[in-house]
Amino acid sequence: MRWLRKYVFPNWWLKIAALAISCVLWATYSAEPVSEVGFALPLEFVNIPASLEISNDVPTTIRVRVRGRSALVRRLTDGDLSLRVDLNGMQPGTIDIHLDPQMVEAPFGAAVARISPSDFEVVLSPRRAPPPHID
Repeated sequence: MRWLRKYVFPNWWLKIAALAISCVLWATYSAEPVSEVGFALPLEFVNIPASLEISNDVPTTIRVRVRGRSALVRRLTDGDLSLRVDLNGMQPGTIDIHLDPQMVEAPFGAAVARISPSDFEVVLSPRRAPPPHID
């Protein structure tokens, strides 16, 4: 009981006021509408083995729908998001690529709702040597 008198009851009106203010702030933040915006992101392939090259037509841009608080989503630009596919250690042949929302780097508070197309194929073939240079 001494603990209650020493730590809880002194300045109880300030503690109640702080609790009320925090509830109002939380209610204001959570009442903000959620919105969804579409972006066309460039598809970036990283860590392609030096001896291989992509030899088929792959999508150059991917459509991404991002969901979040309306104030955040309105400020987003294409530069705030990125989509990278890591081809490290891949061998020649056809590779099925599946794009997950976790592969999109987005700011805190923004979540990827949809990616289109989410599946495509990449054909890796050995890089051809350039023709010899004749002087």
